[in-house]
Amino acid sequence: MISALVGAVIMSGVTVAMLLAIRVTDDALMKVGKYPLTNQEKQILIDAGFNQQDIERVNQDIKLLNFNK
Repeated sequence: MISALVGAVIMSGVTVAMLLAIRVTDDALMKVGKYPLTNQEKQILIDAGFNQQDIERVNQDIKLLNFNK
């Protein structure tokens, strides 16, 4: 009887941990792609022939992306 109760408590704890892990992962995936270009990425674009105005346009486009669909 006590072992069944201990098993139920363990299952409940594991279930809560799993749901929290899914939530954290889901929140992280919602934020993916929402960060502005890094300095290294900007330098790559400059080396490829883009100017500062083009880089700002890319940053603005990144802000407008919607991954919630």
